[in-house]
Amino acid sequence: MGADTLKTAVIGVGHLGRHHARLMGQAEGSELVGIVDANIEQARAIAAPLDVPAYASVDELPDSVQAATVAAPTVYHHDITCALLKRGVHVLVEKPMAATEADAEAMAELADANNLVLQVGHIERFNPALRVLRELRLRPRFIEAHRLAPFNFRTLDVSVVMDLMIHDLDLVLELVDSKLDRVDASGSNFLAQHTDLANARLTFADGCVANVTASRVSFEPMRKTRVFTERAFVSLDFGTRRAFVATLADGFDPGSLTAAHAKQIDPDDSFKEWVQKGLMTLREIDMDETNPLADEIHAFLMAARGKENELDLRGCSADEGLRAVQVAHQVARAIAGR
Repeated sequence: MGADTLKTAVIGVGHLGRHHARLMGQAEGSELVGIVDANIEQARAIAAPLDVPAYASVDELPDSVQAATVAAPTVYHHDITCALLKRGVHVLVEKPMAATEADAEAMAELADANNLVLQVGHIERFNPALRVLRELRLRPRFIEAHRLAPFNFRTLDVSVVMDLMIHDLDLVLELVDSKLDRVDASGSNFLAQHTDLANARLTFADGCVANVTASRVSFEPMRKTRVFTERAFVSLDFGTRRAFVATLADGFDPGSLTAAHAKQIDPDDSFKEWVQKGLMTLREIDMDETNPLADEIHAFLMAARGKENELDLRGCSADEGLRAVQVAHQVARAIAGR
């Protein structure tokens, strides 16, 4: 191990945490020294192939731990993260950052007071299509996102807004460089105690509007986002892991189109013909070229080591994670009519 290698741990090794453990064990700059889970048998089952000790609580971790991932259920994020921060440990906590706005705010303040890195696992930020969108520096005018999933019993402690929609809320807040002016929302609980399906309309000061839908009682999974700007259209399918960016060519004026142009283009092959005629460019992106979770862990470790990220990947900061939680609660209040 190198001199700047961090001793790391993973807390919570359920459905997602086990992947964190495997990748943290493989990551450059990480020496995995502990796996924690309240279910000690689960901890041992994940720790054994990685040849690391298993513990039943954070208190049992060795003092040498310098950075950790928290992938426990959301209701425990605040207590576990704060316990680690008080020990001087850098933390990557899974989304949502915390169950309440007050808890998320306390976590951010504690990290800042102790000069520690606290990042939130909004993994969609590491999607290669999103990187292309950032490079284009486009100004979104309308964003439409659908994130639907069949029902499962892993996330009954939070609503679909905190479970699924918060992914897209974070992306919208990152892409739109403007003040959020208004949140309108509706939703209902269908099978569980908390909201199972929700729709939110976010209106920003610059005129951009985002329409975000989430459901965990869908027959078919769907994770699609479309971003419209004045001169570009971006379509992302997180399920098929394919995306494309269509950009109008420099100098092309959409206002110059007439009905006569429509007769020159085959509607079944319109995109190809528009590209051939030099009116637009079309770039397809294969999202299988990366492992977003591995990239997220890499970005966290680089930040914890105080190093520049050579992959130009930036994790979700504590303040950004807090902002996503705050907007998610705005959506929840709108659904409740408050």
